[in-house]
Amino acid sequence: MELDKASKSALIGTGIRVGIPFVALSIGGFLIYRAIKKRRNPDGTSASAAPSIKKMEIKQQNLTISPSDAALFANTLYGAMLDFGTDEETIYSTIDKVKTKDDMLLVIKAFGLKMYLIGGRAALLGQNHNLIGWLRFELGDKEIAKIKPKFDSWGIPL
Repeated sequence: MELDKASKSALIGTGIRVGIPFVALSIGGFLIYRAIKKRRNPDGTSASAAPSIKKMEIKQQNLTISPSDAALFANTLYGAMLDFGTDEETIYSTIDKVKTKDDMLLVIKAFGLKMYLIGGRAALLGQNHNLIGWLRFELGDKEIAKIKPKFDSWGIPL
C-alpha cells in the first residue's frame, strides 16, 4: 500500500506534533521524579552512593599528614577518576600513603563534594558525592576489594 506525498506529509507532521511533546514530558517527568526521590545523607551526599561520614570526627593527635598533604591526595584521587578511564594504580598508591583513619577523613574532607555523572563532571544532571561515592562509582568489585581491607580497618564504610 503506497501513500501519496500529501498523506506522507500529514503522517510525518502528526508524528512530530505528538512525538516532541511526548519526549519532552517524559524527560521532564523523569527529572522531577529524580529530584523528589533523591535520598540524602546529612552531609549532602547521595545515600544510595555512599554512607554519611559527617558524624566521624577527625582527631588532630592521630594525624600524620598536613591539611596541604590531604588536599594534594584529594586532588590526585580526583584527577585519577576524572573523565573517562580510571587510573587505578594512582588510586592504590595514593591510598597506601594514607596511614590512619583520621588521615583518610582529612583527605575525604579535602575532597569535599563534587558533581558526578558517569566518569566526569556534570553541572546539570550530576549528583554531589564525596570521595567514597566517587570510589564506588569508578572502581569495580575487584578494585574495591584491593582497598576495602584498609577502609575496614579504619572503620570507614566503603
